Amino acid sequence: MKLRDKTSIITGGNTGIGRAVSLALANEGSNIIIAWHDKEDEANSLVEEINAKNVEAKLINVDVTNESSVQNLFAKSISCFGKIDVLVNNAGIQKSQPIHKISLNDWETMISVHLRGAFLCSKESSIHMINSNSGSIINVCSQLGYIGKANYTAYSTAKGGLIAFTRALARELAPHGIRVNGVCPGLVDTGFDSLSKEAKKEHASRLPMGRLGYPSDIASAFVFLASNEAAYYCGQFLHPNGGEIMP
Repeated sequence: MKLRDKTSIITGGNTGIGRAVSLALANEGSNIIIAWHDKEDEANSLVEEINAKNVEAKLINVDVTNESSVQNLFAKSISCFGKIDVLVNNAGIQKSQPIHKISLNDWETMISVHLRGAFLCSKESSIHMINSNSGSIINVCSQLGYIGKANYTAYSTAKGGLIAFTRALARELAPHGIRVNGVCPGLVDTGFDSLSKEAKKEHASRLPMGRLGYPSDIASAFVFLASNEAAYYCGQFLHPNGGEIMP
């Protein structure tokens, strides 16, 4: 197993891509902290599923935009497992709005969840990882952070900022033995989005691979970046997107 005896925190780890990542890391032997904010039933069922894999999973409720809540997440994680080896900054929101209808609150919430959340979690994680001179931080970015999308200005901006954050943090933490990288998925059919079947079908028709991605298509990228197989990856981005963009 690639992650035997490791401890991983996945924010938003109970649904969608986060759920698939939690399961994939657990399948490779990592203990899992599922940092969840809503959809408690999904969180409870997932922790039962992971605990059946001969690894240990814990649920910790967190608001990634709140500093004391994030500090509590890491204090409880250390209390449970004694260390943190992998952090996946996955918590996020998405909303389609033309710019003239984006309220200041909508804008600030989008930026806060994606950027403040990644900052606070990475800050707390780095304290423990620097002490052990090892660790992997993986940020869930997006191809929209590269190309942008009409009516997704706030989301594209937040993800573009997260890409820059990933690069800067990778340079800062690499001397401490900590690898920081990102995954930039294309449109993934998570089952929790608001897109119609027609919109998904139309989008898929424009992809070289002819279909949307599923969470399971994305999860292997996180296993790789969390493992020693990615020991020489620093500030890099993997792009599981069916060929939509080829950076």
